This record gives sequence, structure tokens and C-alpha cells, in this order.
Amino acid sequence: MFDLVEAIEISQRVRPMNGGFECETLKTPHGGIFGAYQLFQIVIASEMAVPDKRVFSIQTVFANGGVSGDAAQISIETLQNGRSFAFLSVTFRQATTIISRHEVMLTVDESDFLHHRNAGNPPVDLDSWEELQSGLWPRPAHRDPNSNIDQLSIHYQLDVQPDPMITRALLALVSEPAIMAAINTYHEIPASSPGRVPGNVLAQSITLLEPADLVKGVILRSTAQYAGQGRVHGHGNMVNAEGNLIATYSTTGVLRQPR
Repeated sequence: MFDLVEAIEISQRVRPMNGGFECETLKTPHGGIFGAYQLFQIVIASEMAVPDKRVFSIQTVFANGGVSGDAAQISIETLQNGRSFAFLSVTFRQATTIISRHEVMLTVDESDFLHHRNAGNPPVDLDSWEELQSGLWPRPAHRDPNSNIDQLSIHYQLDVQPDPMITRALLALVSEPAIMAAINTYHEIPASSPGRVPGNVLAQSITLLEPADLVKGVILRSTAQYAGQGRVHGHGNMVNAEGNLIATYSTTGVLRQPR
């Protein structure tokens, strides 16, 4: 279970190094570093590297599993940093092994002259949604009882609102396992062998559009579009309790036959 207090403490222990940062990783049962946790730290490192802007989008490939519990390094190449935008190429590594690579866009929010959202219907009857333990989120989540194979809707909340950077990091974190969860909820996945996971994310993108109030909560609406040939693909969006669009995400992953 991901611990929010521990995550914030770890974010504060990120140490500057030449061209980036050194960071800690959380120990996991399967031995690899959670991709969701990497995204959490990538948001933090990117905003520490460019403190006058916020993360707008991240395009990620997860190349290697890494060794959880061991220190990792985050190196940052600045492609451009101007008045309104910054573009970074960020590498998460352990020694000479590249664990993941992230193309990050940061932005300065500007005033609206055109405001358009297309998030679908607003959520209804949140009080009637079913409680469940949901992966890495630090408290129970709630699932829409009307969810189905076409769309899995889950409501995530916190008791206290984190600062804006940690809020964005948590949205990135919770987006990573969402499509795999949609597949696992509505399809029978063969049990994995000891020490292995039945599937994992290979590529992930997230775009953070609007601020999120995590006390009121966000709803992730995940659609698994494809599973076949050992691969998975899907997309989703995040809305607030009023149905306003907060973020979008896309996932490509792999399913493994048990050995």
C-alpha cells in the first residue's frame, strides 16, 4: 500500500546532483519499482528543476523494472525553457540501467479567452458508490456500481488537500494502473507465478489540464480499448465531482502467461 505521508517525506529527501537529482524508491513485493511511483517522482523532480512552471503533460516509456528499495537517479535535459513553456527529457535510472524515460512539458497557466471541455456526463449518486481498496491510493476509493466493460469509474478522495505539486504527482500516480485495473475487473486473468506480476505498463501518457480538489475527489473513467496478442491498450479521463475535466491519460501494457 502506498503511504502518502511517506511519499511526501521521500519527495523532501530528493537530493540535487549534477544535471538532476538522486532519490529513494519504495520496496515492493515483486522487486521492481512501481511505474506509478516513478511518475509521482518525475512530477516532483520536473517542477523542482523548473520552479516557475507546472507539469502539463508527461509521455513515458518504462524500459526496465529496476530494483525497488535501492536509490535511483533522475537526470534532466532541458530542451527549451521560455516564458510560457518548458520541455524536459527526464531519465529515471539506477547506475547505468535506464528504468524509464519521460518527455515532460511544463507550462505557465494563462487567462482564458476560450474554454471548452468534453468530459461526458457528470457523475451521479457518489454516496451510493461501492467502497474498494484501490492499488496505490492512500485511502479507500469508491466504484460506480454502473461501471461495465466499456468504462470503469472510480472516485478517489483524501481527507486533506496536498500542495499543488503533490496533487499533480498523485494524479500522475493514480493514472498509471487504471487501464490494467479495468482489464482485471472485467476479464479473468490467469494467476501469475510466484514473484511475477500478470501484466505491467510499458508506455503511459498523462495531461494535467485543471487543478484538482482531492478533498471533494476526482473520478477516473477508464476504457480498456484492446487486449490481445499479449498486449493491452486503453485511455481515460479524470473529472471532478461536478463533471469538469481535470486530466486525460493513455496506457499501453503487456499481459504475461504464467510460467
